[in-house]
Amino acid sequence: MYCTTRLLRYVLCVINLIYALNGCLLIWYGTWLLDTIVEQPNPIDEGERMAAILCILLGSVIILASIFGTVALAKECKKMLISYAVLLLLLLVIQFIMFSISFSASRDALPESLRQGFDELWDTLSMRSNSTLNIYEEWLHCCGRNSAEDYIMLDREYPPSCCLQQDCTNPQNLFMDGCENKFKHYVSTKTANFHTLSWMLIIIEFVGSVATCYLVDSIRNHRDRVRFYN
Repeated sequence: MYCTTRLLRYVLCVINLIYALNGCLLIWYGTWLLDTIVEQPNPIDEGERMAAILCILLGSVIILASIFGTVALAKECKKMLISYAVLLLLLLVIQFIMFSISFSASRDALPESLRQGFDELWDTLSMRSNSTLNIYEEWLHCCGRNSAEDYIMLDREYPPSCCLQQDCTNPQNLFMDGCENKFKHYVSTKTANFHTLSWMLIIIEFVGSVATCYLVDSIRNHRDRVRFYN
C-alpha cells in the first residue's frame, strides 16, 4: 500500500510539472496573439484580444493550480488533495468550453461584419463602394467572397482593395482567392496551437484528477492500517 502511495505521488509530481509547462505555453500563446494584433491590426482584433487575455489568465491559473497540487502532495493533506482534484475537473470543463468555442469559430463562424460585406457585394441594387468587404480584402489579400471572379459575374470593376498596394493597373497585382476561405484559413492557423494545447491540458487534467482521487484513497487506507496496528 505504501509503495502504491509513493508511486502515485511520483506520477502526480510529473503530471504537475507537465501541467505547469503547458500553462506556460498557454501564456506564451496568449502573448503571441497579442503581439500579432499590435503588429498587424485587423477588423476582429477585439475578439482576438479577448481570447488572448483569457488564455493568459487561464495559463496563470493553471500554474497556480499545479503549485497548489505540489504543496498538497508534499503535505499529504487529504482536504487539499480533494480540493485539487475538484479544481482540475473545474479547469477541465472550462478548457473544454473554450476549445469548443474555438473549434466552432475555426470551422464555420464568420464575423457579422464580413457577412454584411458579402451581402452588400451581392446586392445588385447597391452600387456604392463596399467599404466593409474592402477592409477584409486589403487585410487578407483576397477579393470577393469566393474569388475575384465574383466581380466579373456582377459586372463590377475591381476595387483597389483587391490589388496589391491598391494598384489594379497591373493584372499580376490582383488577389485571386476569395475572402471566405482566406478568413477561415486565417482563423484555423491562429487556433491550431490552441487546440493542441487544449487537448493536452484536458487529458492532463482528467488523468491528474483520477490519480489524485486514487492517492487520497491510498493515503486514507494507509493511515487506517497504521492506526489499526498501533
